[in-house]
Amino acid sequence: HSRAWCGASGGMTVMRTDEGFLGWRRWRTWVLATCTVWLIVQNLGLALLLLMGRPAEALAATVAVARTAFSVGTQLFVIAAASALGLALAAWLVHGGGSDRTTAKAEVDDDR
Repeated sequence: HSRAWCGASGGMTVMRTDEGFLGWRRWRTWVLATCTVWLIVQNLGLALLLLMGRPAEALAATVAVARTAFSVGTQLFVIAAASALGLALAAWLVHGGGSDRTTAKAEVDDDR
């Protein structure tokens, strides 16, 4: 891990560590590599179908993959949206409304 040091009047103070950023960069690199390999495999498969003289089958395979990807992507989006809305509702219920606190404070101030 790398640390940036700042020396003010002879003292050493830690400014920032990059440990959290290294994990993120490693994860990002793996995702990029996986997506790149997947795209290469898809393109090679489609090129092979076209080169073998069956463009109709290549087009049908492409449409089937696109429909499947759209279907799965839509389902994942709905699950993610439902999760986010559920967490937002839970946070709202736990923390309560902000107007209740201001109303309660105003009522307390009126009693004084």
